[in-house]
Amino acid sequence: MSTPRITGQLFENHKDVNLASTVAMIEDLLIERGYFLNDCRADAVGAIRSWRVPKGSAIARISLLDRPDFPHLRLAAAVFRHPAGIDRLSLYHKLLTRNAELCGAAFAIVSNQVVLITERSTLDLDRSELAEMLTRVQAYADDFDDPLVAEFGGDLGGDLDGLS
Repeated sequence: MSTPRITGQLFENHKDVNLASTVAMIEDLLIERGYFLNDCRADAVGAIRSWRVPKGSAIARISLLDRPDFPHLRLAAAVFRHPAGIDRLSLYHKLLTRNAELCGAAFAIVSNQVVLITERSTLDLDRSELAEMLTRVQAYADDFDDPLVAEFGGDLGGDLDGLS
């Protein structure tokens, strides 16, 4: 009687399997929430796959990014575009103070956009984590955009510039 030879072939494509299962999980969640995939799928420079997901005046972007170990899942939303000549010190103070109150996301600046962002590895990502990440980024962006525009001026949300 011969014993099976262990070659490790089953796990050689673990990164591809992880990516495929993450894509399926994202698209399943979007369908469950009533989004049409063809309306959500997007191209983003530097992303393996990307989706645009509107809620209120905010548009969240879900992106899968190539990383050395496993792909990363990034969710980001533009909160507002600030005008030229804005008091940056006051804006940055406000955003950093707010960051201390946020859970699982943070404000960042990309060019003249204030964005909310969260990112993590897709390794061991489960559906509830994905759902929570999307809910938080969408809710925070939609909740903070109007007050920040009222205080600092500028334009609401819009699409992300220069960020996958």
